[in-house]
Formats: sequence, C-alpha cells, structure tokens
Amino acid sequence: IQFSYEKTIENNNKMRNGLNICFKRYLAEYEGETNINKTGLYKNSPYDLENKGTSNYDDNVSVYGNMKNRDSKKLKIYKTAYKHRYAKKKGLSKLDCYYENKIFKKIDYIYNLADNWHGDKKSFKKKIMKKFGTRLIIFTLLPCLGLIIYILFGGKDIGRGIIKICVGSHGNHLRDSSSCGGIHNVITEDNNNYIEYANFVFFLVMIILVIFVFIYILLKVVKYERLKEGKGKMSKKEYFNYCKEVFNLK
Repeated sequence: IQFSYEKTIENNNKMRNGLNICFKRYLAEYEGETNINKTGLYKNSPYDLENKGTSNYDDNVSVYGNMKNRDSKKLKIYKTAYKHRYAKKKGLSKLDCYYENKIFKKIDYIYNLADNWHGDKKSFKKKIMKKFGTRLIIFTLLPCLGLIIYILFGGKDIGRGIIKICVGSHGNHLRDSSSCGGIHNVITEDNNNYIEYANFVFFLVMIILVIFVFIYILLKVVKYERLKEGKGKMSKKEYFNYCKEVFNLK
C-alpha cells in the first residue's frame, strides 16, 4: 500500500510538471505572437518615426512618383498629430503650435496649386500675389501708421508738418493764428509731447512685430522643408547651410 501510495504521488508530480512545462511553452509562444503583433501594429502606426529612417516612400514606388509626391511620411505624421500636440501645449507654445499649423496649411496650398497649375510661371506668381501678396503688403505697412502724426502735424526734431499747429497757451492771442503762424490748439505742450512719445512707441513696436513675424514665417518654412525631406537634428552650421539651400541663396 505504501509503495502504491508513493507511486501515485510520483505520477501526480510528473503530470503536474508536465502540465507546467506545457503551460510555460504555451505562454512563451503566446508572448512571442503578442510581441510580433505589437511590433507589426507599431510599425504600421503613425507614431513609428524612428524605425522608418529617412526614406520618404515605399520601395515599390517609382522614382518619378517620389519626386512628384510633395509630402514625406514624417511630415504627414507631424501634421496628423497636430490636435494631440495642440491639446498638450500651454501658453505661448500653444499659440506657436496653432500658427505653425496655419502656416503649414498655406504652404500646402501653394504646393498643391503648383502641382495642379497648367499655366506659365508668370500667371502662377500673379495668383500667389493675389492670394497672399496684398495681405503681406498691408501688414508690412503697419509701422507707417506711426508716421501719419509726424507727416500731418510735424514734431520737435523734424519741424512742422502739413497742418501747422500752435501748441501751448500764448498770452498775446486767443484763437487768432496770425501771430504764431499756425492753428491755435487747446492741447498743451506737455500733452503734445506725450502723444509724440506714444506715437514713437507704437511705430517701434510695429517695426519689431513685422520683423518678428517675417522671421517666424521663414523659420516655419524651413521646418516644413526639413520634415518633408525627413531630415533629423542639425548643427548650427548645417542648419544655416540648409536655410540657404531652401531659399536658393547658395
């Protein structure tokens, strides 16, 4: 009986070990399949940027097709992830993300128009100027608003303007402009100085704003081209040379 009992325990242990081995093998196979599936899904997902390399297109696409297609995978993925990226941003970075997307859409519009344009280069340039040129010119002329006061009323350093105004109070006349050679104004000299200072600040701020916006747009154009070509990080020298290449300054 003791022998039979020990035999039974031994058989049970063998069965248990066998089941453990089978179960472990099954788990190993399942984990392997899961990893393969995960890898496949990740590679097909729009977030697999690192493993895609700098190749913009599939091997089975012709060279002509690659040249004709304007968007790289990296650029497409970057544009697709805009909403997710915008939701995570805060403050100025959120504003930057918003305007970057606006600029990218304008560049897309120009590229699509160039691809589908059947006319000559001259008519294409006219189309672009009609679409964007007028707005840019008006925006560039914003600082000129600060010159209006100087042109109309003049200033201390530049003399009198088109409209001659007598500033301050003179005891020798009330509203007669003949004695001072200009229109008598109720604005005091101090108030006039404040207006001139405020006008100068406005003029300066507008100039800085225009320069900043143009530099910002140029930087975003360079970023767009970098993403389109699938380029990674660059040194300062490489970036500078690439900027010259983008704007045909070489």
